[in-house]
Amino acid sequence: MASSNRVDYIEKVCTLQYDELLKENESALNEYADFCSTRQILSIFNFDNKRLHLFGSSMSTKQAEKRFFDLQNEILINNIKQRKIDDVLWWYETWDSTWQQYNLNISSDIEHHYKTNVSSILILNELGERVKIDFQKLEELYGTRIKRIRRSKVDPLQPIHWKLTPMNIERILLEHDSNEYNWVQENFDKKMKGHYATLTSIERIQNMRLFKQFLILHEEYLHKYGQVNDGTMHYLYHGCPESAAKKIIERGFNRSYCGINGCVYGRGVYFSRDASYSDKYAKVNEKNEKRMLYSRVLLGRSMIGNSTMYEPEDGYDTTTNGTHIFVCYYDSQCYPEYLLTYV
Repeated sequence: MASSNRVDYIEKVCTLQYDELLKENESALNEYADFCSTRQILSIFNFDNKRLHLFGSSMSTKQAEKRFFDLQNEILINNIKQRKIDDVLWWYETWDSTWQQYNLNISSDIEHHYKTNVSSILILNELGERVKIDFQKLEELYGTRIKRIRRSKVDPLQPIHWKLTPMNIERILLEHDSNEYNWVQENFDKKMKGHYATLTSIERIQNMRLFKQFLILHEEYLHKYGQVNDGTMHYLYHGCPESAAKKIIERGFNRSYCGINGCVYGRGVYFSRDASYSDKYAKVNEKNEKRMLYSRVLLGRSMIGNSTMYEPEDGYDTTTNGTHIFVCYYDSQCYPEYLLTYV
């Protein structure tokens, strides 16, 4: 009789997207090998074929695969920040509508020709196919097959843990077993545990334009208030309808929208440290789901507020029925970091 405790061992093959950078970073490879060994995974790098072979349980190899792709991104971004490699990447759209990077050599070759203002070039892709790159239509052509392509520039201010993407705005679905997911959920559950049935998803919001606006103001706050509490930067909750959450992700918090839930402390954007308080403003959609944003917020200097206030020096915080509330009067004072969907 077969044992019900039988472990499902598999082999997973990953592509070495930045093989030259990996070979130059022995410490990162050793760290990754330790990561795998603690999870009883055999990892074998084949630099000739640009492949990583992982042997272990299906769950463990999935963790190792994710960590490997994160590691490659971290190494790439670090090298870009140190200006050891070009910060321009070229991408092609895959069959499942996701975006995949060309390897660094191909990307560099495409960029070189792109700067010469030619209309198209012929290159060999990673599969050895001789494809046409049409710069005017931004397409890769091989016979009757057509793939969309994109050009992106990695901003040195981009956080290392962000996923590289050619999209200006990206909503990254976090893995349930990741440290990032667990950190957000643990904070959410401090006040919300028992007040909801299921946490459907946590998405990381990657909007570089909004993030850079926030960073500029954050620098000012660091000079004004010092390094204590990271220049008064905190994570706070904001509950809202699904339609409002979508606008905030794309355009940022906008105090001109205020008034829907009242303006007791002035025309601003309202946050709370207490997720259960913000839950009152998270309206259900047709699937009975609610949305809540977990955001970076610059608290600034506390001051007395009222319903006629428009632009006090920084912001206002108060305690209402035992709940701490904060109001932002400047749009770039807050950045929507995570979107939580729950029932």
